[in-house]
Amino acid sequence: MRFVAVIACALTLAVAGAAARQAGDPGVAKVRQAYQAAVAAQNAAAIAKLYAADGVEMPPNAPAQKGHAAIEAFHKNLATQWMVHGMTITSTESHVTGDYAIDSGTFKQTLMGMKTGAMVDDTGKYVAVLKKDAGGWSIATLIYNSDNPPPGTAAPKK
Repeated sequence: MRFVAVIACALTLAVAGAAARQAGDPGVAKVRQAYQAAVAAQNAAAIAKLYAADGVEMPPNAPAQKGHAAIEAFHKNLATQWMVHGMTITSTESHVTGDYAIDSGTFKQTLMGMKTGAMVDDTGKYVAVLKKDAGGWSIATLIYNSDNPPPGTAAPKK
């Protein structure tokens, strides 16, 4: 009997947790789409505005960038090195709990080196934590990295 009560309690908690967590949110998708468009346009100011005032971007092979000014400066500098020729972000999971959301997925982009003219097709993955306030959803933390090895290194063996 005690075992049945424990199972019933666990099931109740699981159902309550699932009800509290909603899959997806149109506002989160809107931020994702705006980020994709701003990156494709290499609009550093527009990218930075998508973040919370204390938001953090964690790019690969670089220090974390915190706040609008640092994020904007990072993307302005990136635009002097690479020209974006297309970007697609695909969410594979998106969950909302209260005023926070977690969105994760993959990205594809084509870049051209500004100094070399070499084209690079890149794929990777990301995890974004968003928070909601009176103004809507904004990025609290974004981390992303490429599936490709850094230049000059060999791909790891699978």
